[in-house]
Amino acid sequence: MDNLTHSLIGAVVAETAVRFVPVLKSTLPATTRRTLYFSLLVLGSNFPDLDLLYTGFGGAKLDYLLHHRGHTHTLIGAVLISAFMFLCATGWLRWRGIASTVADRRWLGVLALLAPLLHIGMDATNSYGVHPFWPLDNRWFYGDSIFIIEPLFWAAAAPLVFLLQSPLARGAIVFVLLLAVGLAFGSGLVLPELAACLLLLMAGLLFAGWRASARFAVASSLLAAVAVVSMFLLAGRMAATRISTQVSSQFPRASLLDSVLTPSPVNPFCWDAIVVQLDADTYTLRRGLLSLAPALLPAAECPQPNATAQTTAAFTPVMRASTASLHWQGELAMSRSELQSVTAGNCEAAALAIFARALWISREQDQWLIGDLRFDREPGPGFAELLLDADAANCPTNIPPWSPPRSDVLVND
Repeated sequence: MDNLTHSLIGAVVAETAVRFVPVLKSTLPATTRRTLYFSLLVLGSNFPDLDLLYTGFGGAKLDYLLHHRGHTHTLIGAVLISAFMFLCATGWLRWRGIASTVADRRWLGVLALLAPLLHIGMDATNSYGVHPFWPLDNRWFYGDSIFIIEPLFWAAAAPLVFLLQSPLARGAIVFVLLLAVGLAFGSGLVLPELAACLLLLMAGLLFAGWRASARFAVASSLLAAVAVVSMFLLAGRMAATRISTQVSSQFPRASLLDSVLTPSPVNPFCWDAIVVQLDADTYTLRRGLLSLAPALLPAAECPQPNATAQTTAAFTPVMRASTASLHWQGELAMSRSELQSVTAGNCEAAALAIFARALWISREQDQWLIGDLRFDREPGPGFAELLLDADAANCPTNIPPWSPPRSDVLVND
């Protein structure tokens, strides 16, 4: 999830806490209490992404891929982040000479822990993945339910325009809402009808912030965010079932190992799908568009912003007919044993395999090219593709313990 969304969700939860957490046993001044709640929840909702600081120092693509969403995105990392924030908050109160009660400190602790957990929970909803249970479980977990930048969350924060106290903060929310409208109507990623629904939601929540009580307005904001998550989670489960049924019907001999699902923004009906299949020694990735409402919106009419973009992977046509609910875009087939040989014999390939969920290889003249189809959106090696170097001196160091997503292909049964 993008950091703007993390900040907005943190601000909505902070405003909710300010309005609903009991103050009868508190000795904190109202302004101090509000400042602490917002600091903990907005900053804490972003702190797990501090791993970007050390992933950037390495300077190599693999450093980012292997360590972003790493140890700071685990339950242990969340506890350490929350403990640090709690100590900072209580230390600041002592430094300022502001008395606090046990109830005050209890709520500060609760909110300090909630903030990084919110971040991890939001990140867990998309197809990038997290591994929160390290070191007990090093597997990646994928929510496959929400687009990484979802304007509906921005719209849900609309009541903050009237609830925040700082004119600068209120102006920032107005800017975010205008940006959401601009992206919805101008990016080509959102169908016009759904962009209009986004605008109506935003208008309704703005009206609630303007005319309703502060408690009702912030509760509406929080409920809208929860409703967005619930809607996409439900649609994601439906999409997973639908893609499994259709792929199994069209390719009965192949085992379906995984389906990578990403919805269009503001759209629970249209899904980008990558299916991972294995048939004897043939390992295949197939990409297509899935529609959950084919009678109203055939899959071929779902937004396809990258439909004409040249990719690094050389797709071939899928030798099965597209349907109203599943529109095939192409496939990439390779030898499982060859993939195993490349990843076992090259340290860079083995490292990328720790991250790559839609792992693929191809031969480029005298070099192997390896990548993750989830992020292939350009003609040359980009975010998640590597031209493999045979020089062992370039082997990455400090390899994390995450389990390779495609262990089911790389390790023989």
